[in-house]
Amino acid sequence: MLQFRYVATSTIALVLTLGSPARAQKSGGTNVSLNVGDSVAHVVERANPATATYAITTKDGMGALVLMDTTIVAQMTERGLEKLRNRAATDSIKGATERMLARMVLGALQPMFDHGIAYHLRDLASAEYADDRLQLKRKNGDEIFRDVKINNTRLMESFSPEDAKTFARKVSDARTRLAAR
Repeated sequence: MLQFRYVATSTIALVLTLGSPARAQKSGGTNVSLNVGDSVAHVVERANPATATYAITTKDGMGALVLMDTTIVAQMTERGLEKLRNRAATDSIKGATERMLARMVLGALQPMFDHGIAYHLRDLASAEYADDRLQLKRKNGDEIFRDVKINNTRLMESFSPEDAKTFARKVSDARTRLAAR
């Protein structure tokens, strides 16, 4: 099992927390947490929602799922990336040294966040909306993207029920088309 984690996430979270009060930690910057314990998922260039089969955006506009012809891509939106690039993401850090270090780390790691995590439709068993979240399940029952978090909120719980249900239906349709090839 390939363990994939944006190591930068914990580094950014650590740097952004140094010297900042608890209140600022919750409202300040953007936190991205990703754990894809799956050798089938892979890092890809960001998908263009305009050319996708279908795409949905989280209620806060920070993350997206993009359905392409053969893959589903989880990625930050332009709005989410802009929030990472924004100097205000580190302004709540009180110490000048900590703030400078946080800005350096964010600057160095931004290219990594400007990518997506793709999962191939052929490796997916089902797509449904249940238990107040979008569930994309592997053949062994594991949920893909289950542990992806943006701003300490699970990505798969961040879509409106209507969007999540439509996405699940579109994924099922795409899997059927792919299997017929």
